[in-house]
Amino acid sequence: MDKSKRIILVLIVLLLIIGLLVIVLVNHQGKINKQTNSDIEQTATITGFTEIKDHKTYYTIREIINNYIVYMKQINGDEYVDASRLNMTKEELKEVMQNDGTTAIKEILDEQYIDDLNITDDQIQKMQNKYMKNGTYSQEVIYNLNVDDVFTYNLTENITIALVDARINDEEFDLLIKLDKENGTYSLFLEDYITKYKYDKNMSKKDINIENKRIQKNSYNSNINMNPTDSYIVSQYFSEYRMKMLNDTVEAYKLLDTEYSQKKYSSYENFENYVNSNREKIEYASINKYQVTEHDGTKEYVCIDNNGKYYIFIEETAAKYKVVLDVYTTDNATIAEVGSAYNNKGEVENYGVQRNIFNNLFTANFTAKWGAQQEWDFGAMLGSEFNHDYARTWDYDGTNLLFYGQPTMTNTTVKAYTSEYKSQERTV
Repeated sequence: MDKSKRIILVLIVLLLIIGLLVIVLVNHQGKINKQTNSDIEQTATITGFTEIKDHKTYYTIREIINNYIVYMKQINGDEYVDASRLNMTKEELKEVMQNDGTTAIKEILDEQYIDDLNITDDQIQKMQNKYMKNGTYSQEVIYNLNVDDVFTYNLTENITIALVDARINDEEFDLLIKLDKENGTYSLFLEDYITKYKYDKNMSKKDINIENKRIQKNSYNSNINMNPTDSYIVSQYFSEYRMKMLNDTVEAYKLLDTEYSQKKYSSYENFENYVNSNREKIEYASINKYQVTEHDGTKEYVCIDNNGKYYIFIEETAAKYKVVLDVYTTDNATIAEVGSAYNNKGEVENYGVQRNIFNNLFTANFTAKWGAQQEWDFGAMLGSEFNHDYARTWDYDGTNLLFYGQPTMTNTTVKAYTSEYKSQERTV
């Protein structure tokens, strides 16, 4: 066989080998893609918890936590009780209060949790102690509760569990709450159970080991069924945010709308100075009036306190909101000059939000006297009040700048996008 034939044969063999390798690699990649898609689909179907979205369930859970905190404070000595009026010594008072708090908590703990971890009265008391602030029963201590996230999973049609990620006085406070909708009852799994079984929002259904056993009613675990109205929700937001301003200013600052906080305060220190300068007014503030508006699925709760101060809560989902503390305007622009990587022909986008609320109160007093000695008095007061709420949002986008160095909307030749929304509401 001459040299040229050997070369051709070698090339044919190499091509066959390469072809076989390509086929093997393609099949292998197909299996990988199939497995990846299967894993994605499987993950989507087996993930258990979803973020809570309805106010009813959220505020039911919140009320359960508030009750638990009452019992916690009884154990920790952070609830005010006058021992002398009860004819008790301080030690006797402490024993009675701790026993009452421990009994209450034990009655709302889930039977599965108690049996699994062999929970004793002493353990219950020790688990509450990390939140203690005073411990003497000599003053009423405020426990600052921040609920960061709540995720739920339906074990059955009537049994739901809620995974709560929260903080008390900046200490981690995580709970599992089991809700029996038909019986109107609940039970708790505390942090040690969550840690032992590695509960988190991303865990799969197969790892959730809580039994769907019904919860029997007792003196402590029932009659918690909230049906929050707009009035209730706005009062909760208002009270919660005031408490944060007074007791957790850092958290209150984080809840401010980002654009608004930068424009109004520019730094946390300025916001802190504002709170300190108005501390007494904030402490004794109450809602004078409120209104609720909704646009594109976003609710805004606008309330005015007894000092005429505005609190605007822009709700993202149940009990998650951003705050604006007065009327405001934000005016922003995104600019790409001619030749930029973002848009070679140049682009200008102007967008912003404007909110104005005008309140007017007019009153007139009329008095008159008559009779020979003007002994008869008559007085009357006439008045009217109106509240005018104006909102505007806009977003204009233009491309193809005519001249370099003039990044304005009038210098664009193509208006790629134009949107403007206005609303006005007057209440008399």
